Amino acid sequence: MKESHEMSEVRERTECEQCGTCCERGGPALHVEDLHLVETGVLTVEDLVTIRQGEIVLQPETGKPEITDFELIKIKGREGDWCCRFLHPVKRTCVIYEDRPFTCRLLKCWDPADVLEVTGKKILGRYDLVDKKDPLYHLAQVYDQQFTLPDLIDIKVRLRNEETREAVLGQLRELAEKDLLFRSLAIERFELPVERELFYFGRPIFQIMAPLGVSAREKPDGLELSYSDA
Repeated sequence: MKESHEMSEVRERTECEQCGTCCERGGPALHVEDLHLVETGVLTVEDLVTIRQGEIVLQPETGKPEITDFELIKIKGREGDWCCRFLHPVKRTCVIYEDRPFTCRLLKCWDPADVLEVTGKKILGRYDLVDKKDPLYHLAQVYDQQFTLPDLIDIKVRLRNEETREAVLGQLRELAEKDLLFRSLAIERFELPVERELFYFGRPIFQIMAPLGVSAREKPDGLELSYSDA
């Protein structure tokens, strides 16, 4: 009965209680309605991370990990997790509340209908936010051409098969090392800090593979990848 009573309270809630739970689950993806936040400097590329087409993300409808069919620009997390960086760690309030993104304005934890209605619609991507005269605009295009994400569902199946696992890990290691080399050259040439790198190129390949059970360790002769289905 206690559980039923608690569920009833959630259904009857009509306003935000500023508990921060929604923000802890991750920053929002940006929509066209948020373009002005970037143009006016409320959000900078240092605040953003690119989730590339083909990555695994938690779907808001189901809460389950699925492959995204389109690119997302999300507000970064903090301290190694996805908790929105604009959630005040003590007050549990949004530090940019008056300029919060479109999805945050729609969000009602007790009724997700409005957010679900706009999910995947009028989404911003990198090339909506970067001037074409920016040399990194074209470098990001080159990166996308050279490092198209493989089919992660297929990789997941092949990793679980002991007969194909080592070959897959070898292929992923080669791709991940080339990815890191490309980033290193870009950082050296354009003095690109990691905070901006994650916007222009998204997360490194080895990080994208982590939800599949692949972990990476740097060694003198390159990366060592291992797999665990735990």
